[in-house]
Amino acid sequence: MFEPGFDQAAGLRGEVPPGSAVLMPVCSPSQPARAYEWLCMLASSLTAAGRAVVIVDASAHESSHSHRHDGAHLGLMRVLQDPSIVHLERPLDGTDWLVMPGATGLQALQETAHVAGAHMALSRLLTPFAPGVVVLMFAPAFSLAGLLPGLGARALVPVIEQPQSSIDAYGSVKVLHAAGLSPVLAPLSFAAPAALQTVVNTVADTAQRHLGLSLDSWPVATWALRVQESAIERPRPTPAHGYHGLLPAASHTGHAAAAVAPSLWS
Repeated sequence: MFEPGFDQAAGLRGEVPPGSAVLMPVCSPSQPARAYEWLCMLASSLTAAGRAVVIVDASAHESSHSHRHDGAHLGLMRVLQDPSIVHLERPLDGTDWLVMPGATGLQALQETAHVAGAHMALSRLLTPFAPGVVVLMFAPAFSLAGLLPGLGARALVPVIEQPQSSIDAYGSVKVLHAAGLSPVLAPLSFAAPAALQTVVNTVADTAQRHLGLSLDSWPVATWALRVQESAIERPRPTPAHGYHGLLPAASHTGHAAAAVAPSLWS
């Protein structure tokens, strides 16, 4: 049972434990492999800050053949379907963070967002993970827009030293902004910081000129702190919830505010 809006574990989703897992959306570029080193740097900075990290890689499809129960090989779709898989936090093989394929699961969550609202999709996404886990959803901007429309939440846009980077970054910014999210540039220089800053300035100037949008840019040294401040919390239930925790029809518009941790940063 994995219908849009509820599943076998939907009745459990009405209770939100203290310190639940949080989500940071991360845009994947047109060639996701180019940003893997960037993604690992982000995960490493959070791990160094003492946070458990799960990467949901929506550029990879889940396998139907593995029987591992930590979510690594089974992927997002399986853990969403199986209510017995809970408190996912760290991989069993001792690596620094859990990486899960998530293309099919993300598609299902987008259907949930369309039918029952972004808050319900967010709640279903975060339910399988242990309190305090930072879930990095690595996915194309249009997929994140379909998952979290209207929430006003921060979403990281990688900027790297690649010829395609400025095009990828501005395209992601445009899609996220149109969906009611708040894109943030996150540049990472491997060799030529001056050249990278030129790309950042180009994207920021273009967004200001064409979208009227003033973009924030987070230096790599601040990623761990800012992600923890800005990550999206699992929404708490309200008395207006209907059967199986479904949100009322008014919530389908996505106008309700997201449960986002307050940020000290402008």
